[in-house]
Amino acid sequence: SVRAAADAFRKLAKSRHSCRRFQPNRPLPKEMLNDMLQTTLTSPSGFNIQPTNVIILQNQDIKQELAKTSMLGAGNIYRTIDSSAVAVFLSDLQPHKRLQRIIELEKESGVRSKDYLSTLPIVTSFLMGEGKVATLMKQVATDAMSPVKPMPTIDSIQAWSYKNTALVAQT
Repeated sequence: SVRAAADAFRKLAKSRHSCRRFQPNRPLPKEMLNDMLQTTLTSPSGFNIQPTNVIILQNQDIKQELAKTSMLGAGNIYRTIDSSAVAVFLSDLQPHKRLQRIIELEKESGVRSKDYLSTLPIVTSFLMGEGKVATLMKQVATDAMSPVKPMPTIDSIQAWSYKNTALVAQT
């Protein structure tokens, strides 16, 4: 039931907590790391394009360099160094390069309808048009459709990729 699902979600959300200290050099099982990476694949993204790559860092020298050059605040620096692993989430700012492979995988899965598969290349090409001209064209098309149907705000492909990467990081 909806109530049971809401109660389960609320219980899960209330059980979450932040970790302020880690046990340095505590090994993490490979199965746990693989499970974390597999879970990121379930994060939603427009047309399942998944414009994100995730790298798990375990090398102490690399974690120290990352902490020194990329972390803000002493707390984040020592947590990065002390952690057994750090997940780095990278946005793909050129997701059009993976589009053909995604279409192939969607066809192979057999899950999508023929109508969906036939419109996928057109819709995603429109979504992933890059540069200022493509963003302007998307905005004009969206504005033209807005009186008929509410439309979302049009962002650049970079902003779209960053938003999708943030969803993956929260998964």
